[in-house]
Amino acid sequence: MSLEELCRKSEIVSIHVPLSDATRHMVNAEVFRLMKRSAVLINTSRGAVVDEKQLVEALASGQIFDACLDVYENETLGQDSPLREMDQVILTPHTAGLPDGAKFHKKRYEFFASNIRKVMAGERPNCWLNEP
Repeated sequence: MSLEELCRKSEIVSIHVPLSDATRHMVNAEVFRLMKRSAVLINTSRGAVVDEKQLVEALASGQIFDACLDVYENETLGQDSPLREMDQVILTPHTAGLPDGAKFHKKRYEFFASNIRKVMAGERPNCWLNEP
């Protein structure tokens, strides 16, 4: 099926292409206009496949519903990126393709749980970033 037909029919559009001259910003305002307003975009391939500026505009205008991003045009995603503030965006730290993903995520969740227990006990969590 063509990309146009795929975008018109799909509730979820998940991107899985290498980055090349042909795929750079392949997902852009034109593609977002084709997508359903209820559509979710998932990008776990390469960040520059999606035009982030146009993605922000599509999300802000309600052109598409949601986005889940594991990769970004510039690694790491800038602190000033509007994507960080959008409620309809899920961001992950470029870990979707790790071969030991389950093991990695288990360690990460154990770390989070340990920090939550510390905070609940009035202790200082590991890797404290923001001083009170």
